[in-house]
Amino acid sequence: MSHKLKKITIHLIEDDISQRDSIESLLVYKDYIVKSYSAAKDFFKNVPFERPAIVIADIQLPDLSGVDLHRILMEKNITCPIIFISGEASIQQSIDAMKQGAIEFLVKPFEIEELTDAVTKAIHIELKEINLNLLIENLSPREREVYKLLLKGHNNQELIDKLHLSLPTVKQYKSEVMRKLNVKSLSKLIELAK
Repeated sequence: MSHKLKKITIHLIEDDISQRDSIESLLVYKDYIVKSYSAAKDFFKNVPFERPAIVIADIQLPDLSGVDLHRILMEKNITCPIIFISGEASIQQSIDAMKQGAIEFLVKPFEIEELTDAVTKAIHIELKEINLNLLIENLSPREREVYKLLLKGHNNQELIDKLHLSLPTVKQYKSEVMRKLNVKSLSKLIELAK
């Protein structure tokens, strides 16, 4: 079915060779496709990359901080999950990373389980987003408008006012959006997009 689409690629950016090798061999052993880089500039040569993908990045790269790397990805509209690893975590860095939407912040030396749990969590989030994006592509432009307004919590009357449609038409659009996104209720629709 859908998660058979493509294997997930893990982009690993770590300048410490021994650290990079040990993380890479662990992930390869777990049957992931891993692309490794020793610096952000090498990684950016590969951007944009195919999704589904996740990024594991050292927070202190020689040429860029992990937080900046994440910001640049977001500016390029690449929203895949990111896990940061750090030798000596400054509290501020981890706060900045999390505020910006990092999935996890691991401080070395971390346990193998911590890393694999973070990777599993990131993959789950990535596949959910990819699936949602595929579903949204099936919506007509009008249905997409309705979807965005529903996410903002607009009720029928607000939809009627904003879209200049009649109530039966609004209801029709709503049920189409929910059918195409395969959700039974509005709360499920909002949960899907979280």
